Amino acid sequence: MKHVRDPLYGYIDLNDAEQSIVDSPEMQRLRRIQQLGLSNMVYPSGTHTRFQHSLGVMYLAGKFSESLNLNDERRQELRIAGLLHDSGHGPFSHASEVVAEQKGLSHEELSCRKVRKLEDRIPVDTDRVEKIIHGELEIGQAVAGEIDADRMDYLQRDAYFTGVEHGTIDAETIIRVAEIDSRRLVFNHKAVQALEGLLTARFHMMKSVYTHHASKVAEKMLQRSIESYIEQGNNVEKMMKLDDYEAHNELMESKRRAKNIYSRIKDRKLYKRALIWDIDDLAQEQLEKLEQKIDEKTLEKEIAKEAGLREEKVITDRPRTPEIQHLDIKVKKDGRVRNMKHYSPIPEALTEAEWRLVNMAVYSPEKHVEKVREAADTVLRTKL
Repeated sequence: MKHVRDPLYGYIDLNDAEQSIVDSPEMQRLRRIQQLGLSNMVYPSGTHTRFQHSLGVMYLAGKFSESLNLNDERRQELRIAGLLHDSGHGPFSHASEVVAEQKGLSHEELSCRKVRKLEDRIPVDTDRVEKIIHGELEIGQAVAGEIDADRMDYLQRDAYFTGVEHGTIDAETIIRVAEIDSRRLVFNHKAVQALEGLLTARFHMMKSVYTHHASKVAEKMLQRSIESYIEQGNNVEKMMKLDDYEAHNELMESKRRAKNIYSRIKDRKLYKRALIWDIDDLAQEQLEKLEQKIDEKTLEKEIAKEAGLREEKVITDRPRTPEIQHLDIKVKKDGRVRNMKHYSPIPEALTEAEWRLVNMAVYSPEKHVEKVREAADTVLRTKL
């Protein structure tokens, strides 16, 4: 039995099989992938890694297994799934994930490929581990569900390392009252206050960290750089096997738009906001139309043409429906299981609040902001 010191949980214990997995090249790569992508441009201490997060998810998955009274084999399946759930993440975290998904590759599927590659080190049924990673088994909801070990770890860890004190949650209470009912992970109503705290912490972290305007524009610039790198004939699957340092070298040695945009990120010469339309400027229905009907790359070409600029000088970020609107958290009271909304006003209040974070954004280099603002306004109004 090995012990790893963790700032959130004290000591995390690993048995021999788990230690063998941790020592694999597939897991060690995660030491070189930052959890928050480019958020360290805003929060310099937010440089923690997917490796640290993966250990934390394994730890919390183990706590879930205790509350769910799983036997040793099922407990091991859940812990290993937690450990490997992000092993397929590409460099710079979500920026590369978006590009991979455009090519039909989810990070869950890429993680499952790592599971298959590590089959000799895994002492349980790897098919079940893969299904847990995909959230397909009832116990898999503890790792890939609405309220799971993944979410509870990254909220706490991101808050700790960024220094933003909004991610404090009562994970112990939530996990302690979890159970499986009719093949769904549900929570006793005694945890409603703790669940409210988690959702509120998530909202504040979204507002302060995940949707910070500088982080968002840096991520969109990086996404466009990676897309251009792939369009140059580079293989997306190869890209997803790189770590942050290797990807940095690849992008710096790439051509044209990929290198030009990435060089600006490297020197923190980020694009500026040329146009922002939010829920005060557009009806919710219009925001939804922009989300569903707009292709960002086509829009960028049209705005750039209207402004008389090269395409790479314009980057757009279309609105997206808040994730909380689709959350279905099950709460059990007096033997009856219902959506958390029946026991708390917080989910609906936070849904409304999150809509206020949604916007249609257009970015460009600072010297082109006025020109791009006028062009974007003209082009977008023709689409509404």
